[in-house]
Amino acid sequence: MNTTTDGKIVLREACYEDMPALSQMAGQAFWEAFTGQMPEDDLTAYIRKAFHPDQFLLEWQQPHTIFLIASYGGEWAGYAKMNTQGRPERQEVENYIELERLYLLTQQQGKKIGAMLMDYCIRYATDHGYDQLWLNVWEKNARAIAFYRQHHFEIADSSVMMRGSDPQLALWMRKML
Repeated sequence: MNTTTDGKIVLREACYEDMPALSQMAGQAFWEAFTGQMPEDDLTAYIRKAFHPDQFLLEWQQPHTIFLIASYGGEWAGYAKMNTQGRPERQEVENYIELERLYLLTQQQGKKIGAMLMDYCIRYATDHGYDQLWLNVWEKNARAIAFYRQHHFEIADSSVMMRGSDPQLALWMRKML
């Protein structure tokens, strides 16, 4: 799968060989997004665990997981991760897919890469017969919330997630398809 816009943005599904570099880029993007917004020890510990190459490979090997890599001008710019397996906390929702992650490196923001990733995820969900696209976002991530609202997501619920010793309120947002 390749999708190109104006010759600069390319999206493709990740493959086995991508996992070490993808986990590194993902950890960097997460660090850039949240450094200074949560305790540094908690941020570092979370990145070390959640973005370890072995963890990414394990997630990629799951049949319900889809990783997309976005490149801009030949350089990796960001990624998205979708999950077709329902979550225990979303038992009331049928036939949905979750956008678990969508991150860009800071230097790549503002180039319509995130919008292209989101459009692909929405199209994937629709093409595969899902009725809803869900995601969860930290309540303090105002930029991401505004981006999701631009794509017609609405806040539907909330839950607490732990990042180390830091309890964070996560907003569940959904888009009806």
